[in-house]
This record gives sequence, structure tokens and C-alpha cells, in this order.
Amino acid sequence: MLSSYDQFIINREHCPICKSKKRLVLFSAKHNRPEFLNFIKFEKFYSKEFYDSYTEGLLGELLYEIAECKDCHFIYLTEVLNDVGMALLYNDWLDKELLRVHYSNLPYDIAAERILKWIKNNFRKKDKINVMDFGAGYGNFCSIAAKYGFNTFAFDLSVDKNDHVNCMGVTISNDFEKHYGYFDFIWVNQVFEHLSDPLGVLLNLSQCLTNNGIIYTGVPNCKNIKRTLKRNGLSEKLFKLLSPHQHINAFNNNSLKLLGVKAGLKPFSMIDFMKFFNTSLNLNELNFLIKRIIKNSSYGTSLFFKMK
Repeated sequence: MLSSYDQFIINREHCPICKSKKRLVLFSAKHNRPEFLNFIKFEKFYSKEFYDSYTEGLLGELLYEIAECKDCHFIYLTEVLNDVGMALLYNDWLDKELLRVHYSNLPYDIAAERILKWIKNNFRKKDKINVMDFGAGYGNFCSIAAKYGFNTFAFDLSVDKNDHVNCMGVTISNDFEKHYGYFDFIWVNQVFEHLSDPLGVLLNLSQCLTNNGIIYTGVPNCKNIKRTLKRNGLSEKLFKLLSPHQHINAFNNNSLKLLGVKAGLKPFSMIDFMKFFNTSLNLNELNFLIKRIIKNSSYGTSLFFKMK
């Protein structure tokens, strides 16, 4: 049982991307405000343990504060869960049974399959292609990677999710240094919006790439978050973009590219795409590529990065 507020939170005094201290506070409210409980209830997967902790008062002391960096204009929550809090969130505060049902009912990820086919073609001269799913959840990506014969690794904070993925024959790893220079492809999908230090994590992941390695990143598109906040306030629409405890970073196309550059990576150029996708694309694949991945898209938050 937590006895101190400081045991499970950190205050991010710097921008998580450019590290500037200069920021503009767009919104600020304590979690113990009466209307805030209705906002929190937009999360469908909170467990009884979470609501017990909330009513006991410690979680109610947390500050929901949205800030915008004055230098790079990245939007983020200032007060977030630390490693202890994140472990509680993913192992106790989210209902495992509800999550298993949700993930088991997700549609097959055609996009992940297409990307893995392209990766396999790109590294076809290698006998063994090493891939990592960072933030693997219940292994939807891992199951596809294993099916296509990749040497597949996974990382997730949830013990329950790691146990589930491990049963697929996937190797669970949380040791960055052990795998420096090891992975040909790292999949980081719907993860960076959750991390208190996305730059630090991406720096570590970049060191795990081979010289020709590739990282795919996908995050929710928050380009209109200021308009959503102004028009809708503490609404379900805002919750999907910046939610207490989970979605703590609001990326758009520019901020996601900046994150990669700060980590020493280079967003794919059109020449890179032409080399990478060196087989003919059908119309559906071409449409997917243009809408979701090409770096010059004004809205896309699904990007490929490579070593510089």
C-alpha cells in the first residue's frame, strides 16, 4: 500500500523532447475535483484496486496539468506516474480480464503484416532477422512476426502480458545493453504517448539497431488537441488524446519527427522508401503507404526511422 504521494509520481520540469524548461500551462486541475472522476471513468479498463486507491486519497492528489513547450511546442502532462506508479498501473490498476477480452477481439493487423513482409524482403539476404516489439501488449504483432519466421523479442511492463507473449515462443527481454547492435527492426506502436521519458527510451532503442536497422513508430495523432481542449474541456475526446496516467504525451507529425532526430535517427526520405519498397506495390499498399507512413504527410504519426 502506498503511503506517500511522492512514491509514485514525478514532475516533468523539462519538455520530454527538447528538454526546455520554458512552457505555457494550457490547463490545470487536481484529480480530486468532483467533475474529474467522471473524466477518469472514460477509461474502460480500470480495476477495483484502482478505484480503491483513488477513493483512499493518494491518487486524488495528482495534478492533471497540460503544458506546451515554448521552444518546440510539444504538448504533454507535467505530473505523471514514475516507474513504481507505472508498475502499479499495468499490473494492478488495469483489469487483466477486461484487457484480455479486448485484445482477443481486436481485428487482425493487416498493416503490421504488410510492414513485416516489406522488412523480410528488405533483409532477405540474412539467415536470421531479429525483430523487437517494444510495448508488446498481448502479442498481436509478435504472433504475426513469429508466423513469418522472424527471430522475435518482446518487452512490456505488464507481467501478465509478458507471460501471455512468452507462451507464443517469443523471447521476453528488458535488457537494452544486452542487445546493442542486435535488431534489424524494432516496432514501437502506440507506446511513446505513455512514456515519461520518450527520448531516453528511443535513445536506448536506437543503440539496439544494427547499422541498417529500422524503427517503426506509431502514436495517436494529437495535432488538434488545443482546439479539442478549448471546445470540449474534460471530454471523452480529450481523454483519448491526453488521459490521466496513460496518454501523457500529445504527438503530432512534427514532434514525432523531432523525437527521432533528437535520438540520432533519420526519418525515411522518399529515396529511402524507394529502396525499401523495392517490389511493386498494389493499390491498397500504396494507399496505406501514402496515408500512414510517408514522412512529409501533414498529419501522419506513423513513421519509419533509420540510423544516420
